[in-house]
Amino acid sequence: MKIKEQSLQLHSRMSIKLLLVEDEIDLQQNIKDILEIYDFDVTTADNGAIALDLLKKHDFDLVISDIMMPEMDGFELLTEVRNSKNLINLPFIFLTAKVEKDDLRKGMESGAEDYLTKPVHAKDLVNAVNTAIEKQKKREAWLNQKITDVLQEERNVKYHELRTPLFGLMSILELLTGSLESIDQDQLKELLETAYTASKRLNTSLLNLAKYNAVNSYEPNFEMTPSIRNVLECNFSSTSNRFEFIEERDFQTYFDIEALDFIIKELITNATKFAIEDPIYITLKPQSLIIANQQKIISKNQDFKIEAFIQVDRKYHEQQGLGLGLYLCQIYAERNNASLKARISDDLMFIVELNFPDCNN
Repeated sequence: MKIKEQSLQLHSRMSIKLLLVEDEIDLQQNIKDILEIYDFDVTTADNGAIALDLLKKHDFDLVISDIMMPEMDGFELLTEVRNSKNLINLPFIFLTAKVEKDDLRKGMESGAEDYLTKPVHAKDLVNAVNTAIEKQKKREAWLNQKITDVLQEERNVKYHELRTPLFGLMSILELLTGSLESIDQDQLKELLETAYTASKRLNTSLLNLAKYNAVNSYEPNFEMTPSIRNVLECNFSSTSNRFEFIEERDFQTYFDIEALDFIIKELITNATKFAIEDPIYITLKPQSLIIANQQKIISKNQDFKIEAFIQVDRKYHEQQGLGLGLYLCQIYAERNNASLKARISDDLMFIVELNFPDCNN
């Protein structure tokens, strides 16, 4: 068993590639010999500039670097390493003749794993390398798990949104199929209304998903829209008691009318869904439409980043939809030479502003 374990440890170390950066050639060779005795694969560099060039061309598992060197010192090398997206998680150990407090703080703040004081003992050197490698593996494992969790959450949200209305429809149809004779007219009407609501929810999600898949090939069909007010009234007249309309000035615009209709319907639906109190404010300014509703999901003022499949605190706030509506609105707006932005105000109003191009320019 011990022979097998030693063999596994040897194989593991043989796969570890180290970059040793040291301008004192005799010391460089001594440290290289020590590390190779322990079966590490060691490449050497005489200064930070040479080391940086090697890092760009080859893969290494860890860097051991002196601090005081010509051309590029150890701190400068570490800064370059941490500023590179490909090297940001690369373990880095400093070798130094002495450790000043300011140097230690500077190195640790820049992301050094450890400091070793020259002359370094073989045991301390090997232990430091193994510890740094182990820390890096744990960081990567933690990061990979976080990425997996986020992706899984996204899949769960989409699966939940498609499955929930479908499950509701199937349950109602199963009930009607097996018990239609025992259901009175009022119960039948209620069940059919519930099924219709579930089917609309599922249809909306599927349509938005189809729009998302086709958004890269979308080309607007520009038409003159003489009155934004008229487009608005067609979309919220049936629920106008919930809205307070503030019109500073109606205006015309060139826009794809189907895309504009989708944007306005989506913004009004979104405001209606998440408003915790009435009224919902609709404001028309010159070349600008603003819709605002009081909300309680986000607890501080901020710009709201619009992304696909993003829903705020889905675990704690039940939301309907795939998180595609605002994203599609923003894309359609941009393709029509407009812009759409969202923010949370100081009084926690969710405000979406759609700015249209000026037809007179």
